Parts: sequence; C-alpha cells; structure tokens
Amino acid sequence: MTRRDRLEQFKSKKAGITVVILLHVVGAAGFISPLSDWFVYLTPMNLLIAAGMLWIDTDKDGTAAWPVALAVMAGGYFLEVIGIKTGAVFGTYAYGDVLGWKVLEVPPLIGVNWLIVIWGAFSLSLTIGVTKYYRWLTTAVFAVGLDLIIEPVAVHYGMWTWFGSKPPLQNYIAWFAAAAVLGGIFERYPLVKKPRLGVAVFLCQILFFGIVLRAMNQ
Repeated sequence: MTRRDRLEQFKSKKAGITVVILLHVVGAAGFISPLSDWFVYLTPMNLLIAAGMLWIDTDKDGTAAWPVALAVMAGGYFLEVIGIKTGAVFGTYAYGDVLGWKVLEVPPLIGVNWLIVIWGAFSLSLTIGVTKYYRWLTTAVFAVGLDLIIEPVAVHYGMWTWFGSKPPLQNYIAWFAAAAVLGGIFERYPLVKKPRLGVAVFLCQILFFGIVLRAMNQ
C-alpha cells in the first residue's frame, strides 16, 4: 500500500475527524481544569496538528498547493506585523508568549492560525452550497463569527492583549476584509479537495472556544 493509499484509507474511516474532535475536546477540558496554566502552552501544538490534518485533505495534485498555503500564512502574518507596528489595522494590541517565539513582535504561528480559520470557513461555505460568486463573502462572515468568540478567550489566557477594554470594531472590520481577500484566494486557487476535515476543524474550534468561554463566564 502506498503512502497516498494509506492517507486515503485514514480519511475514509473518518479517523481524521475523530482525531480533530478529540484534540479539541481534550484541549477544552484542559483549559477549564486546574491544569490550565500548563494546557494553554500546548496551543502551538494544537494548531500545528490541526494544520497537518487539513493538509492531509489538500488537493496537492495542483502545483499551486504549497505556494497558495504559504501565501495565505505569510499574508496573515505580515498583516499582523503591520497591525502590531502601526495599530492601523486591527487596533492597538500586543502578543503574549503563549503562541511561541516572536519575530517582529508577532509569533509566526499566527500565520498558521490564519490558514486554519480561512480553510475552515471556506470549507463550511462549500459544504452549505454557497455559489462561487459569494463564497468569499460567507468565508469572511464565518471567520469574523469565530473571531468573536476567540477574542475573550485569547485575552483571558494571555495569547494577546488589547490596549483598551475590549477589541475595537476596527478589529472585526479588518478581519472581515482580510478573510474576504484570503477566501478569494482559496476560490481562485483551490486547496480544499473535500471540505469535511475543514468543516470539522472549524466547528471544533467553535466548540472549543464556546466551552471555554462559557466556563469563564460562570
């Protein structure tokens, strides 16, 4: 059996989705447990595993796969660098140490996060049957919706800090614009071969942050 055959078998048995669900459920349980101070520093590993799972389901037959993925990650990362340096994109904020080492005051892993969020939002758009003319729009809407529940959790656990009482409206406008552009890239250069893993990751992120947010508010 070839490596490709093994990967197809892995996906056909829905093992990938099972791994994604377990990863997020265990992570959520850890975040709301007495071991949260330890679990929070496993966030980079969680993101890398999720990205790796998505890559399994990528249409890598096209030569654009790696360049497109790298372009989305680099675009998200450098947008954050501009945002950190100027405050003109998302507002005034700073990253903590949870997401790992930083370059230009931004953890490179944030580019992976952008890829995961856009991939998941685009996959959901595909799954619910949005036409190609509007997928960039629904991708942006879904991404902003996810960011709404990410923000309070991320701030609470020190992933980043806003220099204000809460994220400004500017943050969500910028998220929408950036996600729309990146969603357009996904539409123009398809990475998503079968959206099931992307949808699973996206819904599991909603589950993860929803559980942790509810626990925070109790």
